[in-house]
Amino acid sequence: MFEYEYFNGEHYIIFDIIEVDNAKKQITLAISNEGKMKEETFELLHDKKDESRQYFVYGLYLDKIYLDEFIYKE
Repeated sequence: MFEYEYFNGEHYIIFDIIEVDNAKKQITLAISNEGKMKEETFELLHDKKDESRQYFVYGLYLDKIYLDEFIYKE
């Protein structure tokens, strides 16, 4: 499973990739936030400077979370 730890300024939020659907330009993630788990789908976007880099936006400040920063965890 691919995982990413995001620090929102107060605590860490863990994202685990469930599915990437390039045809629909969507990513579905399991999100662990302060002990609460939920599944959420986001629009996949491409970086304007490097079209090969995909990301989704998250949080109040619409932070870019890049897929190539996820790490494989068993």
